Amino acid sequence: MLFTKEEKKVALFEKLKAKGIFWSYSKDISFEEAGENLTIEYIVKYADFDDIKEALEIFGKKTVKKVWKEKLRSDKRFIKTNLLIARVFFHMDVESSYFKEMKNERFEKLRLLAS
Repeated sequence: MLFTKEEKKVALFEKLKAKGIFWSYSKDISFEEAGENLTIEYIVKYADFDDIKEALEIFGKKTVKKVWKEKLRSDKRFIKTNLLIARVFFHMDVESSYFKEMKNERFEKLRLLAS
C-alpha cells in the first residue's frame, strides 16, 4: 500500500505522539493542529536518530534545516544536539563554539517579555 506524503507526515506525527515527544501539548493534539513546523521542531529537539532521518525523508532536508535554523540552532540548551544535527544531517563543518557564540534568540525573547 502506497502512502501519500501527507499520510506519511501524519503517521510519523502519531508515532512520535505515542512515544511522548509532544509532552507539552494535549494528548489529543492532531498533526493539523500542531502543524508542520512544530512537528519538525519537536522532532529535532526530542526524537531519536532514526526519527530525524525519517523526518528528513518525509519533510525534505531544506524544510527541516529551515525549521532547525529558526527554532533550535541558537538555543544554548541544545548545543550537543545542534552539533550532531549540523554535522551528521546537514554536513556542516562546525565545532560546538559555533553554537556557543551564537546569540541565544530564545533567551532574548524571554528577556524582552520579562522587562
